[in-house]
Amino acid sequence: MPSPPQSPPLAAYNSHATKRPASNNGSRSGRARRGGAAYTITEECERLFCETLKAVFLGEGNAAVQDSLVAGVQNYNNITTTTSNFGSDPNAHARYAYRTRGLPSPEMDGFGGSQGLVTEWVEMFDYVGGIRFRGFVAEKDGERAMFVFFDNQVVGNDLKPGLMALLELCDIPSFECSQLVVCLDRHTESHAMSALSRDLGWVGFSLTTLDGWTNGDEITSDSWIFMGMDV
Repeated sequence: MPSPPQSPPLAAYNSHATKRPASNNGSRSGRARRGGAAYTITEECERLFCETLKAVFLGEGNAAVQDSLVAGVQNYNNITTTTSNFGSDPNAHARYAYRTRGLPSPEMDGFGGSQGLVTEWVEMFDYVGGIRFRGFVAEKDGERAMFVFFDNQVVGNDLKPGLMALLELCDIPSFECSQLVVCLDRHTESHAMSALSRDLGWVGFSLTTLDGWTNGDEITSDSWIFMGMDV
């Protein structure tokens, strides 16, 4: 029996928020399957939202509607990591896959105004560290930032390859984010939290709030500590 193909270094799936008219039953079925995958990504990312994040980025009491069924595009690329204090192997190649789904901005009554601020949901798997990262891209006044959750399934692993990959993602045309914000789980054990925040500080991250997304109000979260870095 032939061996299965190796996972590509980078498998990227992007879709836009626009809808296309259905041409036949087969295409409708294919788009429906892709829509189901997009809905799963949305669900998994929204599950990590605390009430503060829901109010700021989605709107209190409103669910983000994810109905984009447009076909994805697959790309491959090698990302070479650079030497830093964040990890063990400076010569490792980050082999990872990421998927994004665009979504129409939902109506909201939170800090973001009349429309939601989330433009894409992001899920990235780091094949080196064996870690799945989830997050979202938000946009306000022409500025875009990628928020990534470092929950208890992420903390404690070798984060260097994944972190370098996330910084690369911020810079590609599909995202063009000027800032990467990592959300650290406040329930993380104190020693692990101290070590992680120290390592993030060494590579350029610093503590931040959501004031840029809340009309100047320095909003924090009971669930997450935010550390940001300009990219």
